Amino acid sequence: FRLMILLAVVVFSGCDRPADYALVGSADVPSAHGDVEIEKIDKQQVLVTVVLDQLPAPGRIEPDLVHYVVWFVAVGEEPVRQGELEYDTETRSGRASFPTTLREFEMRVTAESTPEPTAPNYVVVASQQIQEN
Repeated sequence: FRLMILLAVVVFSGCDRPADYALVGSADVPSAHGDVEIEKIDKQQVLVTVVLDQLPAPGRIEPDLVHYVVWFVAVGEEPVRQGELEYDTETRSGRASFPTTLREFEMRVTAESTPEPTAPNYVVVASQQIQEN
C-alpha cells in the first residue's frame, strides 16, 4: 500500500498541473471571489484564466461603470490591458483567458466605463500577485 502511494506521488508530481491562485474581492467589491489558473502552453507562454463569482454588475459599483477589464502589471512596468472580462449577469460571474510570456506580475481586474481604457480605473475589483517558474 505504501509503495502505491509513493508511486502515485512520483507520477503526479511529474505532471505539469495548472497552478491556482485565490482571488478575493477588494474593499470596493468585497463579495467577489474566484481564482486565477496558470497553465503552461509551451516553453515561452502560459495561459492565464481568471474566474470571478459573486460579481455585481459594474453599474452597481458606480453608475458610469459598464465593463470589467483585466490588466497585467509586470514588475516595474505600467499596467497593460489584456482585455475584457466576459460578464454573465444571470450567474453574476466573469471569466477571461489570456496567453502571456510573463512569469512574475500582478493580475488586476478593474471596473471601467469603456472596454478599452488606456489606463486602469481606481476601482479595483480584485488583484493577485502571480509568480511562476
